[in-house]
Amino acid sequence: MKKNYPWRYAAFMITYYTVNAVYQGYISKYFQMRGATTAQLSVLLAAAPMISIVSQPFWGMRGDRAKSRNRVLRLMILLGVGLILMLPLSNAFGWMLLFNALFAAQYTSIQPMGDSIILESLLARGNQPFGPLRLCGSLSFAVVNLVFGLLVGERFEWVIYLTAALLVGVFLSTYLLPPTPGHQAETGRRMSLADLFRVPGMPPLLALFMMLQLCMGYFYSFFSIHFTSLPGGSMTLLGLAYFISATSELPFLLNADRLFDRLGAGRLMCLSALTMLTRWVLLAACPNVAVVLCSQVLHGGGFIVMSVSMAKHVNATVPAELKSSGQLLLAVVGFGLARVFGILGGGLLSSALGGTRHAFLIMAGVCALALILFAPRYFRRVKAD
Repeated sequence: MKKNYPWRYAAFMITYYTVNAVYQGYISKYFQMRGATTAQLSVLLAAAPMISIVSQPFWGMRGDRAKSRNRVLRLMILLGVGLILMLPLSNAFGWMLLFNALFAAQYTSIQPMGDSIILESLLARGNQPFGPLRLCGSLSFAVVNLVFGLLVGERFEWVIYLTAALLVGVFLSTYLLPPTPGHQAETGRRMSLADLFRVPGMPPLLALFMMLQLCMGYFYSFFSIHFTSLPGGSMTLLGLAYFISATSELPFLLNADRLFDRLGAGRLMCLSALTMLTRWVLLAACPNVAVVLCSQVLHGGGFIVMSVSMAKHVNATVPAELKSSGQLLLAVVGFGLARVFGILGGGLLSSALGGTRHAFLIMAGVCALALILFAPRYFRRVKAD
């Protein structure tokens, strides 16, 4: 790593993943506190990825066609702050659904837009590694989850106000990112999202990515409920569980760039599928808090592997005019489409099968199917995608 490595970009990663630790980890408990039923909770949680299917392509094209991607990023953050502060004003299901969805329309695009700015700058600086910066995000996610789990107790109203306050920190951190134009505005060459699917090897990678993210959608939405329903499962231990999962990402992030250069996105995601399959089987078969805590170590071979691998692959292969849209497409496929199916389908499965354990077994089956379909494609090649 060169001496002029831009560590100041880490401020964006740290502040964003601090927000994510609070909002993603505990929003389901907040809705439960406000009186949401299991069916309503599924709809509330599905609203975020559902609206992102529309909002993320919109923001992606705005970024690619804007004179400054940074200004687009700041606008999304400010809109998010205002919208989430509307949630506590009413306990009505319709109100919570409306403002959670509107908040998600802004919030879910912040991270991929920021990644597009950072990755492009790292490439321009001699293809410097992305892993160390993303590692800062994982560490902040881990620490905040541990601290928040210890402090919050049952006061889940803190989720909303802390999310808003921490988003202000994200807004301030964007001034440390390099000014980055949208290349369609810079070159005058107009391109559409359809052009991304013409990039060689992109459709099968996106299909594999979506299958694995489907499982993660279920995990992120229902793990806190599953864990706290186990004998001995407390909010303090839930914070510890998230801390373990976040710190487990460190080994991959320290070696992410070398592994990506050697194996490619396809092979890395197949290895991720195998790790996730093992994790879901443990969650389904062992209703024991100690075993579940230990299984969190496997998180380091799941979400972070596929998200970083695909982000680097998109940045390396898509045309310059679609850098923002490419990262937002990952969010549409991975967070939007896949998580809608993971949350709604998983919620229905949990209800039909009598609990979250059985649904985790279904998620294991999805990972097994992904390996059957895609491992032969990527491991028989001399040069991996």
